[in-house]
Amino acid sequence: MRQAVGVLAGLAISVLASVAQGPATAGVKYGDAVPGVIRPADIERIKRVLDLERFSIIAAVRLGAEEGREVVLAEPLPDETLKKVRDVCEAGGFCPDPVGFVASRVLILLLADKGVETVVTVGKEVLWARGRLVDLRALGVEGQILGWNGRADASEGHVALSLTPVTGREQEAIGAGLEPPLLIRFNPDRDRFQVYDCVAGDDGGPICDFKEGPED
Repeated sequence: MRQAVGVLAGLAISVLASVAQGPATAGVKYGDAVPGVIRPADIERIKRVLDLERFSIIAAVRLGAEEGREVVLAEPLPDETLKKVRDVCEAGGFCPDPVGFVASRVLILLLADKGVETVVTVGKEVLWARGRLVDLRALGVEGQILGWNGRADASEGHVALSLTPVTGREQEAIGAGLEPPLLIRFNPDRDRFQVYDCVAGDDGGPICDFKEGPED
């Protein structure tokens, strides 16, 4: 039986906190462990296997004794990009979700049998093992994707993500590249992660279902 465990308090890497508190590193803690789920040894294993140095564990879920643990990992924005986001926010433009996180890349990992498997990668594209989960351009995302602003959650006993691409073009201000956010959840019928799409029904209420990817 799968059992969800706690999300790391505060969902670290809030750029808005950085804006308010000063230096780009304010409010950012890399390599945090989730007590009882992700241990310091796991952090070292992720660093070694994925060849990463700077990242933060945003959330973690224990799937079961034999199934392992799922992790949401966020890599930080480059300092130059972080400054651009901060400057736009201070000027009264786009500000990231103050209780979410901002990252250059977001990964969903599976830790099992002392291995580290990348299940979902969210960067310039949203990918899983067999290709794209979604065509971002078909959703209306335009311009260069500079990073992602979002929140981690839990669904069906797995981690889940709500993400907005932070986009920018030459001569144009940085802003949110998608509204509403992109939802990524575990589909138990397909035994994998998929985009979870919601549209307004005739009565105004949401109609939600999993969305097939371009390579499905």
